[in-house]
Amino acid sequence: MMKKNKVYCIIVTYNAMKWIERCLNTIQEDHVQLEIIVIDNNSTDETVAFIKKNFPSIQIFPQQENLGFSGANNLGYELAKKNNADFVYLLNQDTISYPNNIEKLIKIYDSNRSIGVVSPLHLNDDGNKLDKKFEEYITSGSCPHYISDISLGKTKEFYQIGFVNAAAWLIKVETIQSLGGLFSKAFYHYGEDSNFLSRLRFHKKICVIVPNVFIHHLREEREGKMSTAFENRKLSIKKVEIMTNPNISYKKAMSNTFRYAGQQLFRMNIKGACELFSYPLFHYHKINKFRASYKSGSIL
Repeated sequence: MMKKNKVYCIIVTYNAMKWIERCLNTIQEDHVQLEIIVIDNNSTDETVAFIKKNFPSIQIFPQQENLGFSGANNLGYELAKKNNADFVYLLNQDTISYPNNIEKLIKIYDSNRSIGVVSPLHLNDDGNKLDKKFEEYITSGSCPHYISDISLGKTKEFYQIGFVNAAAWLIKVETIQSLGGLFSKAFYHYGEDSNFLSRLRFHKKICVIVPNVFIHHLREEREGKMSTAFENRKLSIKKVEIMTNPNISYKKAMSNTFRYAGQQLFRMNIKGACELFSYPLFHYHKINKFRASYKSGSIL
């Protein structure tokens, strides 16, 4: 009898009452040894109590503080590794799944040794089109041949893609170990997935999407113009993403950051431009520690 793959599905929650019942109810796997664990980031609603009452078989780990998406997933990964899991499946709280998604993703993962991350396609709330943000990830440059193949009806089993957010990532535990860990401490919430994929590329692995496997990412109502504070936060994250990319030299990363600063000047964002210009100049040693750790067996 063939051994079932042991998978730890890690769900990070924060005030998840709106989504968590559908999220958990729709995870159904027939041929995978599945362990669902929830890392709760100090929710102030009834998330923890609801899961304990309605899903008693699911392990939940309430935190006394918000560890961020990065820290909470890292905690889940350490639990998976400690319990000899073969894979981790990072799944957002605001998702709906389909039966045997994980099994299908494992089949793709095991079909090609160069694969490091496998993701399903992300649908919108109603499932009648792709999630808007996900659709933006797919271009002829970032996801070669996908648009042509879909248009001409000759879809392949998977497609390499430059970036897809970590709303539903399947990763082998041994792959994460070879990268020195899951998410870098340089990132708290946002940016950690982009950094992971940069490190994945450095280690000659690829990220792929699978056209016949789907989740719904329930975030349409949150679309729209971002606040100035959030835009500034994105800028602060982006500078770290650029400067800690191990695939380019420090000099090239600094040049890219300065180019980004120039764009902010053009938009009359003087404060943002100054932040970008100063970051690689005044944080050289800190940045280089992170960059060096990504090339070693233990990341910061």
